[in-house]
Amino acid sequence: MSESPRLEVLHDHYKESFSYIRERERERDRLFLILIALFALLALEIQYPINFRGAVGTLTFFGIELNVDALPLPAFLTATWVTVLVITLRYCQASTNVERQYKYLHRLEDKISAELGDDELYRREGRAYKSDDSPFRWWIRRFYVVVLPVIVIIATGALIYNEWARLEYPLLGKLIDLVSASGVAVSIALYRIVPLVSGAVEKLRKRPNRQVHDREAAS
Repeated sequence: MSESPRLEVLHDHYKESFSYIRERERERDRLFLILIALFALLALEIQYPINFRGAVGTLTFFGIELNVDALPLPAFLTATWVTVLVITLRYCQASTNVERQYKYLHRLEDKISAELGDDELYRREGRAYKSDDSPFRWWIRRFYVVVLPVIVIIATGALIYNEWARLEYPLLGKLIDLVSASGVAVSIALYRIVPLVSGAVEKLRKRPNRQVHDREAAS
């Protein structure tokens, strides 16, 4: 390392970048767990509103202690929906940031491997990681990219539908909840579903051009 100042700088920057990504991953994972807890809370508030008040009693959220018994249930439900929307936006931002940083990390690996003169070294997070084609890794990737976003969108739609159909809450609160739920569904769709569909359409567009190019090359 000491014989190549450029390599040393790249190596130090790589370590700093990797540490930064790990911190963002921990933030993303924490937000994901909070979202799961909030969706469970929404389900209880909407499906079992009477039981919810008696069962929960006092909640501690982000260090703030809330006495549920003293709060109107419609107001608490609206506050929960708004919180879900804010956490969803933050989760999508954190996840996008992590994915973008990994692309940058892969570029650093390319540069460092070139400096080392060995194209197979320094590929832990790039080529070496992607070379693992195990069925479990394939399933995990598809679950996070396809299955989980669909589940979140369906769950959001089911919850807001049940709220409007079953609960006699003030119209203004229901409208705010509808806007928040729509924001959650749109955010997840724009984060995962839309890029996935766009990528699939782009591949379909390139396939005919590739077939034409292959036929022309063959002739």
